[in-house]
Amino acid sequence: MADGPNRRAVLAASAAAVPFLVSGCRGVQVLGTPPPPAPDVRLLRSAILTEQLMISRYHAVLAGPAASSGVTAKLSALLTEHEQHLVELKSRLIVPAGSAASARPAPGRATVPASLTDALGALSAAEHAASRRLATELLTVPPALAQLLGSISASEATHVPVLDQLRRTS
Repeated sequence: MADGPNRRAVLAASAAAVPFLVSGCRGVQVLGTPPPPAPDVRLLRSAILTEQLMISRYHAVLAGPAASSGVTAKLSALLTEHEQHLVELKSRLIVPAGSAASARPAPGRATVPASLTDALGALSAAEHAASRRLATELLTVPPALAQLLGSISASEATHVPVLDQLRRTS
């Protein structure tokens, strides 16, 4: 046996050096910028931000106009549904560790009208708008995502009459 490197060691070193030779010592820049996210990923991110904003609105109403009223239990139940929607939406979004998308901030604290009646009206309008927006997107996304968005849209549509009823009785 010879004292120098064996054939396997030379082949392994050669294979390991190929990426560096091909890239011309430019490192990972040779890979270029990542492609833009697919349309369904952008829609999923938008739906997540919408749910986060809706949750923020509910928290603002519960901490403000509804704090001393009898509607907190029903509003808390609707808030819980939105929190469940957010969990489901986030579970569908796969974000690589360290990517810029993982650092996206949640929307800021929502402001709501000072009177309970007006705050409930604003929640109802926001629920209706969110439901309609999701329903219009159903034809443009893959079936599994369409099923989730359709369920969330239907849930938000059922929140509108509950909020309208609370508004009429408060």
